[in-house]
Formats: sequence, C-alpha cells, structure tokens
Amino acid sequence: MGKTAACINLDYLRLMADNDEEMIQTMLAMLLEELPSEMDKIRELAADKNWDELTRVSHKMKSTLAFVGNEAMSTANKELERVTKYKTDLHLAPSLVATLNEHLPSVLQALTNQAAA
Repeated sequence: MGKTAACINLDYLRLMADNDEEMIQTMLAMLLEELPSEMDKIRELAADKNWDELTRVSHKMKSTLAFVGNEAMSTANKELERVTKYKTDLHLAPSLVATLNEHLPSVLQALTNQAAA
C-alpha cells in the first residue's frame, strides 16, 4: 500500500482490517465520506453553540479519527468533547474546531492518495 503520508498513520486501520486490502480500501472510502460531513456538522454545531450535540458528534468522531491516525486532530477532538460535555473552558471550542479544520485538507489528501495506491 505504499508509504503513509506523515499526517496520517494507518497502523490501527490495518490492524483492525487484519491487513485485508479489500477491507482497508472499504475503510478508506468510509473515512473519505465521513470525515468531511462530520467536520461540517462540527463547524455548524460550534457556530450555533449547540454543545450537547457537538459532544455527541465529537464522541463519534473519536473512533473515526483513531483510524486516521492524525495526533493533532485526535487530541483537538478529545479536548473538544471534554469542554462541550462538561461545559468548561468553552472559550477553547473555536480554536479546537480551527485545529480540526486546519488538518482536514492534508488528511483527506493523504487518505485519497492511500486509497489510490
């Protein structure tokens, strides 16, 4: 499957897919479909300050990001879930969403490259 781009680490995905190339391709396709739509939801919910729903979406996103293996996105998302769940440090939410947005294009490109490999 070629070398993984620096912004992603697909070791966990490969482990969960038991190195089955067909399953890996299926999971990559799922990630490429889910990530943009989940990020759209996160941006919208953060803008609306809908903390309860944002907590739910961030929680779901944890498992998705585990397959991607981008530490910055995983860390920002976990923190976003924490601040929205407990409604503490909510002033951090915009910068956490910005971190997710900042890394999304390169992650999507790396996932696309892996899917095409």
